[in-house]
Amino acid sequence: MASQKQRSDNTLPDDYVDAPPPVLRLRLVPWDVACTIALLLTLVVAAFATNWYSALFGFLKDFCFDEDCGGVPLGVDFYIFPVVYGGLGAAVAAALLGPVVSLLRGWYMSFWPVLAIAVVVLSSVAGSALTDYSYPYWHWTGAMDTPDQSG
Repeated sequence: MASQKQRSDNTLPDDYVDAPPPVLRLRLVPWDVACTIALLLTLVVAAFATNWYSALFGFLKDFCFDEDCGGVPLGVDFYIFPVVYGGLGAAVAAALLGPVVSLLRGWYMSFWPVLAIAVVVLSSVAGSALTDYSYPYWHWTGAMDTPDQSG
């Protein structure tokens, strides 16, 4: 078997030195950039210039903060705020970081703001469902409503 020539120094091969440096190519489609900017501006206007949050997250005013509230099975009421605010955080991350990742990966960017809207609506629905489930347990007095037997 023929012996291979081994390099004792740390020099690079000749073909590597002559190779051109890698170029980062961004795939920009005009309609995709325009849709992404329009959707992000729509999100910003909807978040700061309207009262849509009171419609989506109005159920949070029904949350029971008192110590005398009844217990909810499986501690479901402890998950209301993490679900709502975690969903909002995920939506903000999707709206801000998603287009940057898509730009670098060569994907379309305009679906990220739509995904952010969907995550906000989903977190609102899930938080509202958890609140609706917990509400009777918070305000239950223990008295059964029975018809009067006197008569």
